[in-house]
Amino acid sequence: MTPSEVFLPPTVSIIIPVFNGADFLSEAIDSALSQTYKSFEVLVINDGSTDNGATERVAGTYGNRIRYFEKPNGGVASALNFGIREMRGDYLSWLSHDDLYVADKIEREIEFLFSKPAAERACTIVYSDYSVFTKNPQASVPVIMPGVNPEEFRYWLTIENCLHGCTLLIPREVFNNVGFFDESLKTTQDYDLWFRMAATCHFLHLPGSLVKARSHERQGTKTMSAVVKEEGNRLLSRFVTCLTEEELKRGARKSLPIAYAHIAASLFKRGYSKAGTQAARLALSNSITTSPFAVLKVLWVLVAGLIGSWALKPLRACLPGPLRTSLRQRLLKYKSSKVLSSPEALSNLGLKERFSKVYTGNIFRGRESRSGAGSDLVQTEVVRSVLPNLLREYRVCTFVDAPCGDWFWMREVNLPVEQYIGIDIVDSLIERNQKDYGSKQVKFVCADLASDPLPPSDLILSRDCLVHLSFGDALKILANFKNSGAEYLLTTTFVDRRRNEDLGDGFWRVLNMQLPPFNFPAPVALINENCTEDGGVYGDKCLGLWRLQDLSFDGDR
Repeated sequence: MTPSEVFLPPTVSIIIPVFNGADFLSEAIDSALSQTYKSFEVLVINDGSTDNGATERVAGTYGNRIRYFEKPNGGVASALNFGIREMRGDYLSWLSHDDLYVADKIEREIEFLFSKPAAERACTIVYSDYSVFTKNPQASVPVIMPGVNPEEFRYWLTIENCLHGCTLLIPREVFNNVGFFDESLKTTQDYDLWFRMAATCHFLHLPGSLVKARSHERQGTKTMSAVVKEEGNRLLSRFVTCLTEEELKRGARKSLPIAYAHIAASLFKRGYSKAGTQAARLALSNSITTSPFAVLKVLWVLVAGLIGSWALKPLRACLPGPLRTSLRQRLLKYKSSKVLSSPEALSNLGLKERFSKVYTGNIFRGRESRSGAGSDLVQTEVVRSVLPNLLREYRVCTFVDAPCGDWFWMREVNLPVEQYIGIDIVDSLIERNQKDYGSKQVKFVCADLASDPLPPSDLILSRDCLVHLSFGDALKILANFKNSGAEYLLTTTFVDRRRNEDLGDGFWRVLNMQLPPFNFPAPVALINENCTEDGGVYGDKCLGLWRLQDLSFDGDR
């Protein structure tokens, strides 16, 4: 929200569909009514309960604090659609009758949504982390969601199955554009709608557990397990065929056959063999036109998925329900600990703290360099070969490398310059680099590229930097580069990309520097790195050379 806007709190409609839910309904309603955000309404939709009026009696105790409706039984989708048609609010927040909201769920989501430009809000859906409990909500196990780039979201919905619908905050206008829940689906109506919405809307992750999801043996996904499997196979088969080639390559960050193979392996492990078989066929049919090695790689991924499926199948069949629930909670706790050590989990930190954790924890999982696989000797071979000649050609005497990282590959370059200055925001890296590699010709400086004064130079190399930053931070750094007085900028650009996405709460994405919001002119020189990461899907990765005086940023004005 811009300072000139007057904030009129939008109304949020909390819709609670319920069928024979008297046992948990009051807890759900209480959590809805306890929201710190005050502009909301609570709709309880009784979907034809057959519990001798028990559900109605629970709802009746709340009087006019809720809006109560009864309808013939039609399933969760029909109850939600009924509520959407009756809602008076601007946004929908779904709450299952057996789940709970934390007190500031709505307030935090509205605040997060209204931090975005007004033009984006109508097609932005907020989702958050959640936690799972069986009996005691205070002992719930957190489930940490990743931040997913909007263009990769449909792929993620296909290969994962962990988005919780009750964490979402959805603009009412989206239903007018995309449609409602499919009432023919009894258990997969939510993922069907999220997939359709993701084609035109942006799903943005708000870190923090805002919903407590109850796991119990009377849940529909457990009592209708056969329907879940049948519907899931049909739905996921459709997802597989609907994904575009671009979505598959970007989502998997791998070649098309491997992307299909990973989907198949995931589906096999989750017990969706029919959908997995369809994805496997697509993986194989797309690999046979490439190379024998590609076929072998696809087969390896598929076999691993099948082995995982065979190992899990007897466990699903023989373990009693409570034990399965306990094991599932332990697995969620383990997965959450793994996600907390991923780059996406650091997205809400400041730049210094974020990149300090990346390097100290080796979060990029680089085998050779803590800067990640893109800084190993294979992926930098072309750059190391071409860089000395480029520096000579443009008569570079003082060369700034920002950021310099752990100086793994650069130390292999015979630099034809009078002065090399490596800059990074991580203190410990700079101290170690200066101690191990510092000399009269080579020195290292700790600085924030966005705000600290930078030393004068002839050329600034900024490789694999801006791709990790928001548009705002990237533009600040570029303006600071120009203000340093440097003549040239050599930076990463993906020349075949047709649009740039802001970072959101992810940690990396491709950027084409000649597209908005950067709008660079044609480069003076271009070095294709011959990137082979993830099966060559980043073959357009280049280093582009520009004269900084030819670039214009907001900071210039």
